[in-house]
Amino acid sequence: MRQRSLTYLGTGPDWRQALVALLGLLLGLTLFIALERAVTPRYQLATALDQAIPFIPLSWWAYVLFFPFVVVTAAYAPAQAFSAFKRATALAFVIACSCFLLFPESVPRPDPLLIDDAFLRERFIRLWQVDMAANGFPCLHVAVTCLAWRMLWGQRLSWLAGTLGLLICLSTLTVKQHTLIDVLGGLLLALLCGYWARPAGGAERAQA
Repeated sequence: MRQRSLTYLGTGPDWRQALVALLGLLLGLTLFIALERAVTPRYQLATALDQAIPFIPLSWWAYVLFFPFVVVTAAYAPAQAFSAFKRATALAFVIACSCFLLFPESVPRPDPLLIDDAFLRERFIRLWQVDMAANGFPCLHVAVTCLAWRMLWGQRLSWLAGTLGLLICLSTLTVKQHTLIDVLGGLLLALLCGYWARPAGGAERAQA
């Protein structure tokens, strides 16, 4: 008889895992911002397709959802999946930072003063003051989002996490933080790092 392979979100959150994820995000963000100020953008990866994607200020809400998304998925992830997530994101960060140093990219951005909504206008001004248009490829926002969703794979609400994750990934394009090439690079980075960090013996457990 096949063993139950699905796990459910009924055991309550693990706030220690959530705290580790939050601290990891803060550390990574600090290093990322410092790195941006240490390089000079030399490459332009935007294409005609990127120019055709509209700038949607309201998608800022989906973009910043990234941070609570990672923390909450970490809180509800099985311990083994969270351990794999930590390894995968650490590797993804090292690879991405290496790419930022080797291929510093300049991402074209619209003038935030043209945004009608005062609240969102101020949010974009603040965002782009902190997050300079210097390091885009590969998109860590996308890579970490995909790896976070992977932690809940096979669980009851993984479809909800997947939907929110998709909105977060798409928002990187509509807030003009990244290009299509950046996003594709982030997806590939998540696949490679997720595969490398997969729990040992997963194949044996699947056959049990």
